[in-house]
Amino acid sequence: MNNKAFESLLDRLGTDLGTWPSEQAEQAKTLLAASEEARASLAALLRVESWIDATRPRIDASALQAVMRRALADIAARDATPTLLERFRQLLLAPLPRAALALTMAAIGFAVGIATGSPTAQRSVDPSGNMITASIDDVVF
Repeated sequence: MNNKAFESLLDRLGTDLGTWPSEQAEQAKTLLAASEEARASLAALLRVESWIDATRPRIDASALQAVMRRALADIAARDATPTLLERFRQLLLAPLPRAALALTMAAIGFAVGIATGSPTAQRSVDPSGNMITASIDDVVF
């Protein structure tokens, strides 16, 4: 392994040689023992990683636990008292009310259809007074 290949693997796999594939890690350790340039590359990347770690926020473990407890309490309170809209949504999405709604709408549709379009209704004239005539060969498209 040469310095260029080492730097490429260093950029791709990071500074922890324990996470590298075993053959490449052994070659990297050998190169680090022999090459000052490889050690300088590793030191530079370690320095950059330490700067990145320094920019990450530090959160106290007790504060994290408090946030998690409050979030769980809020979720429990919300689930215990759902809003009116949420209750209505649950009612509409339940299988029985949906089936009842569909049957009710179908029944209303049939009732309106029968009431307005009954073939037994006596309609021999249209609203303008003209006689309605129909023959067997009338075609409706």
